[in-house]
Amino acid sequence: MESRWKPLYESLGYRPPATGRAAPEAPPPEDTDLPLLGPEELEALKSAFLREPEDVLRWTESGLGARVTVGAFVEVLRELELLFTDPGQLQERLDATERHARQGTGGLPADFTFPLRTEEIPIDPTRTRFEPQADLRGWLLFSGPVWLEQGAAARQAPFRWHFGARSRFVYPMREPEPGQPVEVALFADFGTGEYPSRYIARQLVMRGERLDCAVHLGGVFYAGRQGEFDAHVAQPLEPLLGTTALLTLNAPPEMRSGAGAYFRYLDERRGAGPRHPQEGSYFCLAAERFQLIGLDTAWFEAGRHREPALLQWLEQRLSEGRRRGAMNILLSHAAPYGPDAKQLAPLVTEDLRALVVEREWVDLWCWGGAQAGALYDRAPGLPFLGASLGHGGFPSERRDAPESPAAPVHFFESRPRFPEWTGVRQDRGNHGHAMLWLHADGTASLRFADWMGQVRCEATLSRQGPRGPVTLKTLDVKE
Repeated sequence: MESRWKPLYESLGYRPPATGRAAPEAPPPEDTDLPLLGPEELEALKSAFLREPEDVLRWTESGLGARVTVGAFVEVLRELELLFTDPGQLQERLDATERHARQGTGGLPADFTFPLRTEEIPIDPTRTRFEPQADLRGWLLFSGPVWLEQGAAARQAPFRWHFGARSRFVYPMREPEPGQPVEVALFADFGTGEYPSRYIARQLVMRGERLDCAVHLGGVFYAGRQGEFDAHVAQPLEPLLGTTALLTLNAPPEMRSGAGAYFRYLDERRGAGPRHPQEGSYFCLAAERFQLIGLDTAWFEAGRHREPALLQWLEQRLSEGRRRGAMNILLSHAAPYGPDAKQLAPLVTEDLRALVVEREWVDLWCWGGAQAGALYDRAPGLPFLGASLGHGGFPSERRDAPESPAAPVHFFESRPRFPEWTGVRQDRGNHGHAMLWLHADGTASLRFADWMGQVRCEATLSRQGPRGPVTLKTLDVKE
């Protein structure tokens, strides 16, 4: 980008790569990072919109997962024109908009607080970054080239297979002992760098040495660029590296930049010490009575897992776990179903049907992507417990519990981001993560907590008999 535009790009959400890194196995960031929307791409976008406005809006809505009006799109095109023709005028408009928001009803009451609140993480409820409609400008500027089929496509980083690895991407996990369960943090769509994500990171860091493992199920926004990984993932999670094994999954946002920054981050973590063994975008953490199996549901095709070699690897892992009576816990960014899905995702009806539905080799499936926190029970054709964790950082709309869910729903995060008594940001859903404790007796405990540290749901998972299904033994949902 031209230097005269850089300050405004950064004020709009651009994150430049950090300096001083050394990860020789990954390609340089500039080889895979998605290009920003520049003047030429903007002109091409305008021309396409004039010719086929419905097509352009459909591309945009598909990428955002939200409706976009013609008026909103036209207004953003005008703003982006100012970025390249009169950046000073655009900055004045943005400053005026920010002042207006702060003077409005967006401020928090003076008596609002919570035990984990700290001045190190300021809370500004007027910020709308990453919101699909309110931040349409940012999404077009930083993801438009791939969504709108403009500009050069990102070059994919080479995929990393388990074939040549001594580990075969299977890593030992500590065996739980009486009174000393294995503690695992699970969170997804965390990579925004905004205050809800940073408060979730604060909760994980406070667990200290008690937290054996933390797994991010993927989602680094806007487009998985190197600078976004540095600012939105590496920086807030860096304090974990000395005490906790950190693993991350690949997701469609990371693929917008060819997954180059994603793989580089794996290499950098391995350089931080032996407790960070992850070599590729899928893995298995194995103990005698438990297995955590992470899938890549983005590199070959978004939301799918049908590459034969990956299916064979997964079949071996699940088969070995079932043979020794371990609890098989599947982790993915893509969801097997959504809260109101009329049809189940091809991921479960086609790709993994033989392993998950017919053989019933998965006991608990945890996923991101669905932008909701929820706990689902087993159902006919869905013989596993489900945990939706896509509410880590992405600012999705507030939703009520589904009336006709794909599986019985025991917990659904329907609270707004801030308590209702504040009257602030009631349109955005609550953010959170889950903690999983794996016990020596073969049971597991699952706890959902929101971004402020309030416990929302607790459940105990237990197998019925030596070879029976894993079911919910206890459940406590907080109102």
